[in-house]
Amino acid sequence: MSPAPILAISGSLRTSSVNTAALRAAVSAGAAAGIAIDLSDAARSLPHFDPDLEAAPPETVVRFDRACVEAAGLLISVPEYAHGIPGAFKNALDWTVGTGSLYAKPVAVLDVAHGSRGGYVREALDHVFGAMQSDVVRYAVPVTAADRDADGELAGPAVLEAVREAVTEFARRIGLHAAV
Repeated sequence: MSPAPILAISGSLRTSSVNTAALRAAVSAGAAAGIAIDLSDAARSLPHFDPDLEAAPPETVVRFDRACVEAAGLLISVPEYAHGIPGAFKNALDWTVGTGSLYAKPVAVLDVAHGSRGGYVREALDHVFGAMQSDVVRYAVPVTAADRDADGELAGPAVLEAVREAVTEFARRIGLHAAV
């Protein structure tokens, strides 16, 4: 039986998001090292959180919750919107509270912001994951425009190496073993 994958979720719905590009690079780095990472776009399709629906949630919520339960850990990259967590991403997290599917789950944050930028979202994520009693580790992977190719994917050797190191270190931290 293969080990449980890491579940990756971007905090941005933007197609050209640097956060999503960082997670796609993490999926590639993981594959090269024998670490399964599933990139979920569930935040895009989940309905607004409604406690009245928790007893019989929509199928999209059931699938997302199952992916959270089965994941060995959570890998996220989240932009700061209006000094906080983007709504669609927070909505996804809210759906997991009642079931506890992310309770005490190891979480890795790929922080692609430069310098002091992103401080408010980091603080907000600390509050949310603190409530879930998650073990959160952050990896600074600051991305500049020069680190992205014409398609918006991460291409800079230093940033790709930082992503690879983050993925393999997080996998070791949660008991997954890389093939290399």
